[in-house]
Amino acid sequence: MDKIFSSAIRSLKESYNIQRRLFEEGVIGKLVFLKGGVDKTTKGDWESEESIINFLRQSRIPLRIISEEHGNIDLEPNPEYLAVLDGIDGSSALVKNPSTRCGSMLTISSKLHPKYNDFVFAGITEYATNRIVYGIKGEGVFEIKFDNGKETRKKISNFKEKPFSGKTVIGVDCYRESAEKDYALGITEGMSRFEKFMEESVARPLKGKGRIYGRASSSALCLDLIDGDTDAVAQIVAKGVFEPPAMYLLTKELGGYGADLHGSDLGNKKWKAMIFNDEKIEIEGAIFASSKQIGKSITDILKR
Repeated sequence: MDKIFSSAIRSLKESYNIQRRLFEEGVIGKLVFLKGGVDKTTKGDWESEESIINFLRQSRIPLRIISEEHGNIDLEPNPEYLAVLDGIDGSSALVKNPSTRCGSMLTISSKLHPKYNDFVFAGITEYATNRIVYGIKGEGVFEIKFDNGKETRKKISNFKEKPFSGKTVIGVDCYRESAEKDYALGITEGMSRFEKFMEESVARPLKGKGRIYGRASSSALCLDLIDGDTDAVAQIVAKGVFEPPAMYLLTKELGGYGADLHGSDLGNKKWKAMIFNDEKIEIEGAIFASSKQIGKSITDILKR
């Protein structure tokens, strides 16, 4: 597996470099109309995925990639491993604000039809903060920072156990604190349905019980949790949603909590692959928290 891990990290560096270049050229959020995924595609999305796919193909790893923009690709005959790839998570916000916090999310499983416990690598790029964060199952979570051509790498400390209180900070996927949209309309498939689900199932029951906020991308919410800036994240889970496998692995590697809205650990649940243009996709949710007490307190509230 070491080759897979090293190749995955290097592919994320390729993607990060592409994103920095496109951002500096002012074209990262430019819309390009290419065949591929169900969403309209930004230049940043497409080229980020291209860079990761091409690098992993050159590495000759027997991977099947399920990607948001390029669809399903077998890099070698008879693939053994599965990669779940979102070129840039937060594309709709990127179109409106190229400086927004967003980036690639890459997760790799040891099986082609994985449960959440089967994912062994997860990585996130964030060009706005000049870093990559990645986790390897059983080895922990690491951060690579880029500064004037230099790289520094550190291991991120495990979460500290904290109780739930009225001061608990909870990031909610697709949650908007005002009617003003912080993303461009018509970019992400199903956004209005996701917003309605999270408002009714998560935000409304938690109001007044913790400090709730939203972000333009799930990757940024996940990094907020890793950084200690938030205590828990409520995330959309549905067929073909790319973020939860990465969030689960990274959270669990730091000693955190990852469960559905009923409090059942996600580990033994199947990750469900994409079904394009399925308007009947069942929407669920998940809670990722820095401590079991916080996660369980949140799911107990949501179950009432």
